[in-house]
Amino acid sequence: MKTTSFLTPANLLTLSRIALGLGIFYLLAYPVSPGLMIVLVLAILGEVTDLLDGWTARKMNQASGLGQALDPMCDSLYRLSVFMAFAAAGWMPLWMIFPFLFRDIIVSYARIMAASRGVQIGARLSGKIKAVIQGGAQIGVIGAHMLDLSGGVSMALIWLAMAITLYSLVDYVRGFSAAR
Repeated sequence: MKTTSFLTPANLLTLSRIALGLGIFYLLAYPVSPGLMIVLVLAILGEVTDLLDGWTARKMNQASGLGQALDPMCDSLYRLSVFMAFAAAGWMPLWMIFPFLFRDIIVSYARIMAASRGVQIGARLSGKIKAVIQGGAQIGVIGAHMLDLSGGVSMALIWLAMAITLYSLVDYVRGFSAAR
């Protein structure tokens, strides 16, 4: 049986990513000591909640349409908050946030448009790869700064995340076009 309650354990895990992303932003925009260790822990927790929310919903038989809508929204808000934190900390140029932001907005609106035509577009493999690369890159950037290896390593990870994000955007647009 599907649940109708909003505050299920799975939805709480999903929603926690918003707070985790804002926490990371705050700690990087207003550095404190030992801030980077806390930032790293929060980033790892963000990725763990992304892995556990769907599993929890299925395990507890609480999967819902609301949870399916909250998950990609909270993923976007979390990861965009982290990239904005990197920009606020001076770890990446502000303009580099736009590909991440544009991809998430375009994919969200394309899904809405497809749904209005009675077409459901699920997650694509490129979207899952994008999530893994973005999460790994974010944790790697934080780790690089902790080890004083920032510079080239951080930017390479961010460029990799940006490239796979743009690839995912193209893949979703092609998928939406084919589903029309």
